[in-house]
Amino acid sequence: MRVLIQQPRLPHYRIPLMNRLVAMHGWELTVAFTPRGEHGESGLEVHKTELFECYALPLRQLRVGSLKLNFQRGLLRLLRAGRWDAFFWEGAHANLSGYLAARWCRRKGIPNICWLKGYFDPQNFMRCQMNRMLWRVPHAFLPYGDSTHPFLITYGVRPDQIVHAYNTVDVEGIAARCEALRQRGLAILHSIGWEASRSLIACVGRLVSQKRFQDAIHAIALMKQQGATACLLIVGDGPERDALERLSRTLCVMDRVHFTGRVPEDDDSAMLAVANVAVFPGAHGLAINQAMALGTPVVVADLPGPDGEMVVHERTGWRYPSGDVEALAQTLSSVLSSPLKSTVVAQAQAEILQRRSLTQYAQAFAEAVCVAQRECGR
Repeated sequence: MRVLIQQPRLPHYRIPLMNRLVAMHGWELTVAFTPRGEHGESGLEVHKTELFECYALPLRQLRVGSLKLNFQRGLLRLLRAGRWDAFFWEGAHANLSGYLAARWCRRKGIPNICWLKGYFDPQNFMRCQMNRMLWRVPHAFLPYGDSTHPFLITYGVRPDQIVHAYNTVDVEGIAARCEALRQRGLAILHSIGWEASRSLIACVGRLVSQKRFQDAIHAIALMKQQGATACLLIVGDGPERDALERLSRTLCVMDRVHFTGRVPEDDDSAMLAVANVAVFPGAHGLAINQAMALGTPVVVADLPGPDGEMVVHERTGWRYPSGDVEALAQTLSSVLSSPLKSTVVAQAQAEILQRRSLTQYAQAFAEAVCVAQRECGR
């Protein structure tokens, strides 16, 4: 079976999934993505040793009013040039090329599957219309989690078009390398002069406004006022870094906040492995899965969406009201001294490995192809 997967970029944590799809299903897999350097994206040039083929497509960005649209040049040409049995594309407002490619597939009777997170903030009229237009095209849907199902059904998608799936990374591999990652993390902390006696709170992700890293900095400032010695490690880089550093200076916590900048592959997991707690104040991301697999306590803002579904308060992690920095500071202080911590961490690790393994995710891709083939009448 020849399968084409479109990705806006191909980060390192997606490569094990692509390899697993080939190993499990015997697919002849091609991934089309925008490489490193195109509009500042952090795509990855894939090594020739991987099990799948890659096409690097240049990106052109367009603006229609307040909407930013991404067009990967050459995607339609790639589709027309091959005999494809299925096409996966990212379901996002900005993904103009993916939408046009999926429309072409639908006309040609090629099963197309929309791989998506969904939108959980209030949608204006234009975005609602776009949702209705987008979700008429796919034959099947591969959502990031259960939270995405009601979103799709709202726009007329039938439940039998939706495959039960959970977005994840190679949690089994991460858990197996926990001690090696921890040693790597300790070496990094030593190199930056970290005081081992202080509790370490880690924030991992791209420094963008949606992640709300400023809430973690405010929380550290409040904890400092209360006499706590905990420090914050912000792992990643992005356009908000200068503003976050200014905020740290304004709040007089530069001695408590360290910015790593962009880190090499696996160093994000290494930092999570040595953290006393991982905090996600805004848009969550897959670093939650990494932290849970490593046995690191997780604190998340109580936001809708699939990324934080696995975090059940005081069972697999801790939740607090989004944007409430006082509640965040209190929650972090509580977690650092909580007698429940070891129990919660053990439950979280067991659940992430049982319910969000890469093998289960790869199986969901195959199920999505079957659903799409049925819709096509194949």
